[in-house]
Amino acid sequence: MDLLFMFMGALCLAEGIDLFTGNDFLMFVGSTKKEDYDLDKVYGAEKWIFLIDAACSFGVGMNRLPRQVEMALLVLFAATLVAHVYVFKSKKFRKES
Repeated sequence: MDLLFMFMGALCLAEGIDLFTGNDFLMFVGSTKKEDYDLDKVYGAEKWIFLIDAACSFGVGMNRLPRQVEMALLVLFAATLVAHVYVFKSKKFRKES
């Protein structure tokens, strides 16, 4: 399980760094279309969310922190998942028609 969190942390870190450069390799892979979103706003929010995901994943994956800290990181990780959904469901991040 620790290896899974370390892999997830590396993936989130790579996506966060990629978003800082204005690129993306992970978010628009499925049926979500880039043309529907204001990419500056989406990338601006998502880069920080992915970096928080990476920090939480590495913190849990290291398995060196007290249990209470790991639980807090998992709660924060769950909150960032809600934030990811909010970015893609909110009209604030869509292009004006």
